[in-house]
Amino acid sequence: MTDINEAVSALALATQQSALLRGALTSGFLAHCAGETSVEDLARVTGLGPGRVRDLCVALRAAGVLETDNPDRYRLSTTYAPMLNDGTGTHLANQLGGAAVRARLIEQMFTADGPDRYEDLADTDRAALAASVTLAPSTALARAAMQGVVGGIPAWNDLLAAGDVRYLELGCGLSGALLTMLQLYPRLTAVGVDLSADLLALAKVEAAALGVDDRVRYVIEDATAYTDPEPFDVVFWSQFFFPAATRVKALANAYERLRPGGLLIVPGLIPPGTSAAEPQTSLSVLLTQGWEIPALTTEELCTELTTAGFAGGTVHPSSFATAVVARRL
Repeated sequence: MTDINEAVSALALATQQSALLRGALTSGFLAHCAGETSVEDLARVTGLGPGRVRDLCVALRAAGVLETDNPDRYRLSTTYAPMLNDGTGTHLANQLGGAAVRARLIEQMFTADGPDRYEDLADTDRAALAASVTLAPSTALARAAMQGVVGGIPAWNDLLAAGDVRYLELGCGLSGALLTMLQLYPRLTAVGVDLSADLLALAKVEAAALGVDDRVRYVIEDATAYTDPEPFDVVFWSQFFFPAATRVKALANAYERLRPGGLLIVPGLIPPGTSAAEPQTSLSVLLTQGWEIPALTTEELCTELTTAGFAGGTVHPSSFATAVVARRL
């Protein structure tokens, strides 16, 4: 019984500490801890009572986030100090927010109806999930990550460096990667297509804040049916939001929208060499398949693209994401 209690206690502790860290990030609390600061100063700048601030600092220290040489003065630990660099904290807060939503959905997997459908989620939950699988485009971290992904795919890199490029994202959601690319490549113009009007509304606000709204157009439409009079040079397909019943039509539309020789970019869910039995992968597979979305390996994705008529499916792993790249013949 002791072993079971310890195992469950560890899981319960991780859940609570995740919430503690996310609250500390999203509230701005940790931004005041970059250098050593006192409980009194933290209480003043946060507007929280000194007693609560002290308790929060003790809990954050126990989680390894803060460290101290004096019970009344705290600073970020060496491990967590990078959270304040290049937008890393924003990215991590988004991951934790998405994890909280996934946790509730995974619990629903034990019911006959299964998890709430993505389209039926509350707007805030859908936005949290979307933010957790994309980049925070206002951050230097996002720009560096996107440069790394594109740089690892020579055909994509050469195309973007050559000049004017028309870019279509099917299932764009918050379009963090797309908005990041618009900042990196001034001659890129784009269209984002999604059924979630709430997510597109947020994307439009972000595009305006970043000063790229004159080069992106958002369309509330089914990705399987969107048409455009002009062909695109690149289509990005967010495949891990597309149920099995929609995938053939989505790929057929992607093929139709591309110019001959144009690139199809598809993010992978299961990185090469990753076992489906690993904790994170197993949970991702569980949820996506609960939504009737196939959890394909990169090799299976390549086969899916070839079956749809695309050529040259190749796998490009990077530290941020794995992409499968193919061409329209």
